[in-house]
Amino acid sequence: MRASPWISGAATTLLLAIGATGTPVAAQSTLPIGSTTTAQIPDGGETELEYDATGPGFLTVVVRSTGGEDVTFAVTDSEYQALPEGKSDIDHGGDVGAEQAVVTIPYAGTYRVVVETFGGGGAAVQVGGAFLPSELAASEPDPDGRPSSALELAVGATHDDAIEPAEGDPWDWFRVPIEAGGVLTVFTRAEEGDLRLELYRDGVYREPINSSDQDIDGVFGNESLTWDVSAGSTVFLRVAPALGGGDRIDYRIGSGVIPG
Repeated sequence: MRASPWISGAATTLLLAIGATGTPVAAQSTLPIGSTTTAQIPDGGETELEYDATGPGFLTVVVRSTGGEDVTFAVTDSEYQALPEGKSDIDHGGDVGAEQAVVTIPYAGTYRVVVETFGGGGAAVQVGGAFLPSELAASEPDPDGRPSSALELAVGATHDDAIEPAEGDPWDWFRVPIEAGGVLTVFTRAEEGDLRLELYRDGVYREPINSSDQDIDGVFGNESLTWDVSAGSTVFLRVAPALGGGDRIDYRIGSGVIPG
């Protein structure tokens, strides 16, 4: 992939919409590059700004609340999955309204900056960005790195796989079609490495609805989740390193449903 030229622009406010988490969104068309713009976070919701990357590079995002509200943001892909190290709640300089981060953009595509307050209140914020095009950030799309390309895991089946964050494989996604309702159990087993197992609702990938980092029997890669499921639904799972980053982890994942 080739590096993109520097891009400049300004965000324009659109109508209030409903976001991927079902909360109100004051949508913005474009993240301003080389400048800032004022955006409004609706009460109980969030504001979104899009950035269309034409190639790999490093995206810097700066957010400041104008009224001292505690804000956070995440840089996500087009499916609202936060990028590795793409979340910011650092309270820069001890200011709860000051957030900033440099996020690796691995390849061309649409990315989103989702800004919200800690606690869900409304706020006005200043948001801006800068983009440094660089092949240093480049990596190929991970074949099972998104919900839309999740591997199908049949109920009752097991699957051997591996993640390797240092080589551009930060996590694996699985989809489990549910034919009969009951209690779903999902587990991972790994002899080496520390895993985190996450469960998501179909279509909502910002945050898991359940997760496991229990280190069952003292083994860092042994995790398990249970969840009530209904016939005809689909459950999405993500296997990721517990602490982010790291070397290759080989693991086995399996599932089963107790009817009821």
